[in-house]
Amino acid sequence: MLQLAALAGCSQSRPAVKPTPPPVVRVSTPIERQVTDYEVFTARTQADQSVDINPRVTGYLTKILFKDGDEVKTGDVLFEIDDRSYKASLDQAKAGLKVAQADLTKSQAEYDIGLSVQKQNKGAMSEQEIARRLGARDEAAASVEKAQADIELAQLYYDWCKVRTPIDGRVSRHLVDVGNLVTENVTTLTNVVSISPIWAYFNVDQNTAEHYQRLVTEGKIKSPRASEIPVEMAIGANADFSIDGAIDFVSNQLDASTGSIQLRAVFKNENGKLVSGLFTRVRVPASPPHSALLVTDAAVGTNQGQRYVLVVNDQQEVEYRIVDVGQMHNGLREVKPYRTITDTGPDGKDVTKQVEVLKPTDRVIVEGLLRARPGIKVDPQKVDMLTLLRSPESPLDKTTAQKSEK
Repeated sequence: MLQLAALAGCSQSRPAVKPTPPPVVRVSTPIERQVTDYEVFTARTQADQSVDINPRVTGYLTKILFKDGDEVKTGDVLFEIDDRSYKASLDQAKAGLKVAQADLTKSQAEYDIGLSVQKQNKGAMSEQEIARRLGARDEAAASVEKAQADIELAQLYYDWCKVRTPIDGRVSRHLVDVGNLVTENVTTLTNVVSISPIWAYFNVDQNTAEHYQRLVTEGKIKSPRASEIPVEMAIGANADFSIDGAIDFVSNQLDASTGSIQLRAVFKNENGKLVSGLFTRVRVPASPPHSALLVTDAAVGTNQGQRYVLVVNDQQEVEYRIVDVGQMHNGLREVKPYRTITDTGPDGKDVTKQVEVLKPTDRVIVEGLLRARPGIKVDPQKVDMLTLLRSPESPLDKTTAQKSEK
């Protein structure tokens, strides 16, 4: 009896079991924002001008007047070729002009005298002699013109001994050293490429091209053939598309071997950051600007290929919402507010309708998804969606760590 009384006393002294508190989750309302969808393509840059510098005269190279890799301006002298023989040819042509001019003066005087004599006495000077003197005068005049042309040609060859750049840009290394013989229109001395602007070529697959054409036909975006479409570029691993440009060329046909069409974007490149031959990424608008609901990507789960979000309703219960998602925009994922579903109508036929699955006022679980299950009650704590992006450590992680330490 004593033992039973003791057991009864122990049973009555046990504390009551407290109910398990609902799990803590962080919730936030979607951010409403105007966004534009983009397609990203791999591109390769190319200078809009690239010129191989070849000599226009043959001779021995005497000077190199630039440092490899220098920026040069149109007309800058890059090389000098031994010009002594060309200077002699120029002087010879100038002397030939003086001889031709003297012959012209003499022939003109003889012709004028013949006309004067004939005027005074027609029998003193025959018509045949007058015609001969006129022909000699015209021949001398032609010789003057030829001598002038010879001077111009000789002057060109003499000037070409100074090899100049025909464009603004950056010069490559010199390919021929001083003292070597260079051959007219054969030897390549160096190369100059323009710096600004610079092109970026990229290929668009057929399906994407058809999508763009459909948007143009519907009037949602402008045609790149009719107007410049703004694009942005990122270099290397940089995720910031900070270099602005515009599409200025679309090929007139698809490449049958790749099933793609080539486009070109032009960038000002005023600071010279871009160089020819870079592999870059070009971001092209793929939709008109539209209103969107954005959530952090961690709030979107995947179940058997379907995307979903968990929402806390007014009774603090978790609801499971299947959603369609769009692109990332500044670290946030676009979630479509409506889904297209197919249901069976009263007549047995399939009916397609739009169902609203997410509202701007819904409280979406952004942290603690593993502790939240559809139908259970939770303890929602509101946080700002943008704060989650800026914070390297989430508030929920901090709270969990503090509880574990205690």
